[in-house]
Amino acid sequence: MTPAKPRPAAATTRSRILATAADEFAARGFAATSVDRIARRARVNKAMIYYYFSSKRELYTTIVRDRYTAITQQLQAIAAEPLPPDRKLDRLIETLVTSIDKAHQFLPIFLREIADGGVHLGSDELALIAGIFATVSGVISEGTRTGVFRAVHPALAHFTIIAPLLMFRATAPVRARIKAVRRVEIPEADASTLIAHLQMVAHRVLSAADAERAEG
Repeated sequence: MTPAKPRPAAATTRSRILATAADEFAARGFAATSVDRIARRARVNKAMIYYYFSSKRELYTTIVRDRYTAITQQLQAIAAEPLPPDRKLDRLIETLVTSIDKAHQFLPIFLREIADGGVHLGSDELALIAGIFATVSGVISEGTRTGVFRAVHPALAHFTIIAPLLMFRATAPVRARIKAVRRVEIPEADASTLIAHLQMVAHRVLSAADAERAEG
């Protein structure tokens, strides 16, 4: 027997709760976000939130899983394609940038979790984060085995790619304040510029051919 599909109104209510909660968690963090405030902003009563989610933490982890699942699945699909490792890496970088830019709550939620030591995440959420590392480092390892990339420390190579993206996007409000207060402009970069820069850096760090020329 085919299970009944959620009613459109119910699906819309749940989606509105998730969207509102994501904004609140991104702006305030887990501890400072209240279910009462989410309910007011989502225009539902508190009981309705607990109808869909058993606790504030379940609401939070659902948001985290939704964001990470989408990114992880895209990265894994790229890694499985019959492409050379350097081309896969270019596409992984492009997907990471566009995915983070598209989900504007992702970055502040992620950075708050780093600051809190990931204490609000369960094993499922941690597995998804680990899956991003496993996918990127797997492509780098494939490149090393095939002679396209030099041998590198997998975690350092991963964060060489990820960290500049996170830091550049996260510091946008600070750069805007510096410009307003000190009249010093730290240039912005659109997605295509950022993607091209990260790809260039990754190739220079990893290229086996560049390593051989340097040694020669």
